[in-house]
Amino acid sequence: MVLKIMKKIKKNQYTIIVENFSEPITYDGSQLANRYTTEKYGVFGETILIFRGGMKLSPEEMVDIKDIVRESHLNKILISSDDSLHFIIEEFDIQPPNMELEYYRLQVLAQIVIEVLKNEGIELIRKGTDMYVGDRKLNVAIASTGVSSSKIHLGINIAGTGFPSHVNAIGLLELGIEQKDVKNIAMEIAERYSNEISKIKEDVSKTRPI
Repeated sequence: MVLKIMKKIKKNQYTIIVENFSEPITYDGSQLANRYTTEKYGVFGETILIFRGGMKLSPEEMVDIKDIVRESHLNKILISSDDSLHFIIEEFDIQPPNMELEYYRLQVLAQIVIEVLKNEGIELIRKGTDMYVGDRKLNVAIASTGVSSSKIHLGINIAGTGFPSHVNAIGLLELGIEQKDVKNIAMEIAERYSNEISKIKEDVSKTRPI
């Protein structure tokens, strides 16, 4: 069934899909499925899906093998939150899909988040694709590949509750971000990511090989 989209914006090669923030959607890993936005929303090509809701993933639903090995003995649920901002990016432009390249793009996305939140007065430290305020983690992030596309999930904590007992985390509300500003911040992140990747493609197209 194709669902009704709250908002759809075309930005460069990407279609940005914004779900209704007043109707929370739980991230459970299913959103990383190949062609998820095509099947759910009828949108083809490169997409950035933005939605708000909790997270709940058991080891069986995760794709980060390192976290599963390192933390599965600590809790039945390794990733959870009561309220987070989610970005699901699906890209078909590199064939065959390349996981290493998608992790580079995830790092670009994380750096954009740092720059956007710095403008809001929040100073973050980035360790790979993880972002911290002091020793408190603000996000979860993963990149992966399917048969025909590459996928990114970035989840940024909004509320400071609902985390697994072994995780020391923090949310945007604790950092002074107001509820009314969350959607604007999300759109700025998505649009800047689209601009950044499009600029890289432009640079490639204008450069003579050696």
